[in-house]
Amino acid sequence: MVSDESRPPSTPVPQRSASPTRAALSARTAILGALRHPLLVTRIVVARMRVDPVRVAVAATDALPGRIRRRAARAAGRSAVQRLLPSTSLLLLDRAGRRRDAEALARTASVRLRGRRGRRLATLVVALERAELAEALPERGSEGTVDAAVRLRDAQRAMQAGRMSEAVELLRPFARRNGTVRRRFQQYAGELASLRDGASARGVKTPVTPIPGRVLHMVTNALPYTQAGYTVRTHRIVTAQRAAGLDPHVVTSWGWPMLQGHFAAAKYEEVDGIPYHRLLPSGPIPSESHGRMVRGVEEATRLAERLRPSVLHAATDHRNGSVALAVGERTGLPVVYEVRGFLEETWLSRAGEAAEGSERHLLQREREAHIMRTADAVVTLAATMREEIVARGVPAERVFLAPNAVDASLLTAEYDGKGFRESLNVGAQELVVGSVSSIVAYEGFATLLDAAALLRDRGLPVRVLIVGDGAERPALLERVKALGLEDLALLPGRVSPAEALRAQAAIDVFVTPRIDARVCRLVTPLKPVEAMALGKPVVASDLPALAELVGPEAGLLVRPEDPESLADALAELRDDPRRRAEMGAAGREAVAAHRTWDRVAETYVKVYAAVTD
Repeated sequence: MVSDESRPPSTPVPQRSASPTRAALSARTAILGALRHPLLVTRIVVARMRVDPVRVAVAATDALPGRIRRRAARAAGRSAVQRLLPSTSLLLLDRAGRRRDAEALARTASVRLRGRRGRRLATLVVALERAELAEALPERGSEGTVDAAVRLRDAQRAMQAGRMSEAVELLRPFARRNGTVRRRFQQYAGELASLRDGASARGVKTPVTPIPGRVLHMVTNALPYTQAGYTVRTHRIVTAQRAAGLDPHVVTSWGWPMLQGHFAAAKYEEVDGIPYHRLLPSGPIPSESHGRMVRGVEEATRLAERLRPSVLHAATDHRNGSVALAVGERTGLPVVYEVRGFLEETWLSRAGEAAEGSERHLLQREREAHIMRTADAVVTLAATMREEIVARGVPAERVFLAPNAVDASLLTAEYDGKGFRESLNVGAQELVVGSVSSIVAYEGFATLLDAAALLRDRGLPVRVLIVGDGAERPALLERVKALGLEDLALLPGRVSPAEALRAQAAIDVFVTPRIDARVCRLVTPLKPVEAMALGKPVVASDLPALAELVGPEAGLLVRPEDPESLADALAELRDDPRRRAEMGAAGREAVAAHRTWDRVAETYVKVYAAVTD
């Protein structure tokens, strides 16, 4: 079923140094990109400056070596420098973590300054998205200085609360008079349009004569530029599909990864022999998501006409789905939509319960549901997710399960967990509990730290290992100090994929303490599956998606957000190595039976056959 027709010549995957600093890597990427695409890189930089000059300034400041940044912040703290360069001083103080100094400067300078310098400083306060700085702005001021910034602040608050139309209308009166307001207005209006209107299918319809077995996967981002659960799942799917006799290609969203700063990206490259296509930006660069979706439809249609796939396979979110539906309408190709999560629920977990039922929440939900109902078939990760999709109006016979899975080799692989433990000074007899994961609030790792403190107080100490990075990591480090767990808790940060597997092997009991949020009740994570494949017992929150994953033989379920319940479960396993081994063996057997990529690939073959018959 694999055809070499229309396959571009192979392009080597860019090689990356194992340990460059972020600044050095960014500089190297910029230089390579400028040499390869000089006009395009110039256009992207100019577009970024026009769309969000503050973000460019922040990125440039963060790229400075720490020593230089600290020296610059000390200089910025001097009153003479603040009078001469107020905006620059504010930025340097903020990025150096001197928030009180930055707040004091924002309060005094935004009142004192007028004209362009005042407007620039007041706008910077809001653009940095620091609530304490925004609150320092006076509520009223002369037109053209802080008034525009106050509008920006109010619109930003409305947007964060999900009141999208209100945010747009707050900015509309100022959009003509103030460039910063205009750019933010366009950004918000475009995001609103992407949810209300999707991507237009208008254009010349050119039916495609498909090549049997060829599939075009349409995703947001991908390897090798982004290493995350989303990108790893994509690569495992397409690798398994190729082994099953299909001919998968991957295309990323329009402008990615160049618009994210990977200027050396090629239009085509192969990763482990899988073709990855990039819709690199050209011509005018839209400043907002709807405009990029429209450009994506045009260029993805041309790619589909050239590759002639038999199926368009889009993975969440709605932007990929909307583009795929538009391309499908133009080319006559069937569309499969893969629901890997529920966008509105993930957003709600960050925005808070007060945003439930807001305009953004409802628009995201309806846009995703529209794509699910319109697609020829829907694939999702778990039975809990399938039930939700059917409840949104998709016929049950059109919804298929392709769960998170692992490569079969993981079932027999051995990783140097002992060496990983030794590198962290963890004794061979100490019980290590923890996780390898993105560190975000809904993962519930604060509950794990609280449980570890309870066990210590009971005289049953355990070592906690939480490997990964994310927005919640600084708060967890502070919690470690507050609980006095410095000698027991380890948070080494982000590690490479190979090191992540060593970390998994170093853990004796894998813990998934997710909070009781709707997104956690619906969506199953991948990391516990990997832990089970490695023979690790799992202790998880008793939520539907996790209960489906972790049966009673493979681990224990505990009340979510309940440190006492989690501490009791860990104490139960702490001194019972035989039971831990039995649970680990049961988990490995469950993964081998249902959750390997070769088995999942069989499902995709059936789905594609169903939509192409």
